[in-house]
Amino acid sequence: MTGIMSEQQSMTSKPRVLSGMRPTGKLHLGNYMGALANWVKLQDSGLYECYFFIADWHALTTDYADPSQIRKNIAEVALDYLGAGLDPEKSTLFIQSYVPQHAELHLLLSMVTSLGWLERVPTYKEQQENLAGKELTTYGFLGYPLLQSADILIYQPRFVPVGQDQVSHVELTREVARRFNSIYKGNIFPEPDHLLTPSPKLPGTDGRKMSKSYGNTIGLTDSTKQIFEKLEKMTNGGQRNHVSDPGDPEICPVYDLHKVFSSETIKAETNLACRTAKISCAECKQIAARSIDEYLEPIRRRRSEYELKPNDVNQIFEDGAQRASKRAEETMRLVRDAMGIARGIPVARINAFDRYSYDTSQPMQYSLENFAEEIRSVSPEAQRKFLIDFWKNQMLPSEYQLKQLDDNSFVTLRNKRVFVAAAVTMDNQIGTQMFEYAIPNKNFEVLAFITADVTSNKVNAFVIPQKEFSFDFALERKPLKKSDVIKAYIRKTTGNLYQWSMADKAGRSAGQFQNVYEPLK
Repeated sequence: MTGIMSEQQSMTSKPRVLSGMRPTGKLHLGNYMGALANWVKLQDSGLYECYFFIADWHALTTDYADPSQIRKNIAEVALDYLGAGLDPEKSTLFIQSYVPQHAELHLLLSMVTSLGWLERVPTYKEQQENLAGKELTTYGFLGYPLLQSADILIYQPRFVPVGQDQVSHVELTREVARRFNSIYKGNIFPEPDHLLTPSPKLPGTDGRKMSKSYGNTIGLTDSTKQIFEKLEKMTNGGQRNHVSDPGDPEICPVYDLHKVFSSETIKAETNLACRTAKISCAECKQIAARSIDEYLEPIRRRRSEYELKPNDVNQIFEDGAQRASKRAEETMRLVRDAMGIARGIPVARINAFDRYSYDTSQPMQYSLENFAEEIRSVSPEAQRKFLIDFWKNQMLPSEYQLKQLDDNSFVTLRNKRVFVAAAVTMDNQIGTQMFEYAIPNKNFEVLAFITADVTSNKVNAFVIPQKEFSFDFALERKPLKKSDVIKAYIRKTTGNLYQWSMADKAGRSAGQFQNVYEPLK
């Protein structure tokens, strides 16, 4: 799986970075230098909001017939992530299958993705040839690049740092995003651009690219003894048949390891000693082994500490999945709505879990009957928070998506700033009932006032556009400090008529704003 860096920023977030690896067992130096080391640098820079995951569904695309090692491999990779320095306090770490929105988006994207696009991905045929012993004529294998696209797009990135072999996957992702946006007349998915990221040349012990399939790797958890034994057998590039023969470090795989893991002094000394035959290949390999061993020592130490705390490791990835799922769900709400499958039955706002009951005696009013006693028993602040949640999740029509910034502030899809406040009356009053609200001294384009009468269990929302309150609001704000608030009121008069007012201004009819959501467009 490739990395993702997003330039899209919310009002409170940093540019987002996401990357993942398939769980194929303990990681090796090639995995570390090709990805993990860069992830740790991104995380520690403090410049990015980092998400790193273990792509267990991707492992099933080739190993579906024998999944017996997948859970063990997930554990090994999780420990390697933490040992390498990924910090759950700085990064969101999770397992792909713990965030089901990845699979949901994969399914929905499959509705609009051409079969030909998947068949022409270069790695599709390459892997079929490399894994000739496996039965890979499955949709899962054919569709894994689309699952990868879903992994990327669900976080709405703009840039994808990749190696050259992954550029085709980014191109597929761009095509899918373009087609989705065209069909559904929106811009839900920005088309991500690939960003080629350099990685050091890291040969395996046989001189080829370090890979488990070649059996030529040096593992992150290899012991000192294992490292020395592997380097002892490492090829020198077919040169220096005699100790007295001078060598060329630039064509020696051992020196490629020196370049990555040895100090500048050691690199200079071994380079000169090789060229002048002042050092044997065996001695050079021992020096390289020592450099690698010293480099890996803190990684092994951190990893072993986490091995003794399996419950902590599980909790880290559970917590990370919750955070990732919350972010992924923001995208999925937009996708579902665009494709006409947003939750909620348009005939009437009936809650699927039967928690909130719809009052059919008066159109567009809602009942708190199921929660009357619960509301009476909590603090006023808890009442207000509950009502805002009730309004957002039950009363607000599904086509009006809001992003919550704090307890009372929201923003619409078109970046309108919305202030939402709730007030409760507990007593059986005769005549006028008054609901009071405090608006912060800030700019808002929509005001939404929720009224709840626990005596009758009725809830209403009054959604007022800026043109209706801007003049009064500006007058009230002028003499105030930034920390001051402006009072607003909703009054229910005899005959169930509602009025609204700001500060001590005269009341105006509020009926035209009652449970009407057009101002949020």
